[in-house]
Amino acid sequence: TSDQPYYVNVTSEPGGCFSYVGHRNRVQQLNLQNYNLDTGCFRLGTIVHEFLHALGFYHQQSTWNRDDYVRIVLENIQEGMEGNFNKYDKDTVDNFNQEYDYASVMHYGPTAFSKNGQMTIV
Repeated sequence: TSDQPYYVNVTSEPGGCFSYVGHRNRVQQLNLQNYNLDTGCFRLGTIVHEFLHALGFYHQQSTWNRDDYVRIVLENIQEGMEGNFNKYDKDTVDNFNQEYDYASVMHYGPTAFSKNGQMTIV
């Protein structure tokens, strides 16, 4: 009903750290799988990263102009994880007139989702 609140429901289900980008329904799931404190999902940067997804932010390396700054090495990415490196157009991802931020909490590390220990973002 229309009198029900909208909120982010923080869960700890198996499957890792994730949230949809932007508002989906009245209840937005943000999952932080149980790990020891300061590891996995329970690092400050990871928690902030997932909340920013819930607020509508995409990964920095998904921005429309990312090819001007980094190269995605598809042959090093784990099978089925390629979607984490999708590039979106200007209408989907807004850079808020900011320069590409290599140190952003929304930017993956250089070996993210690597199948062989080699860099996926160069």
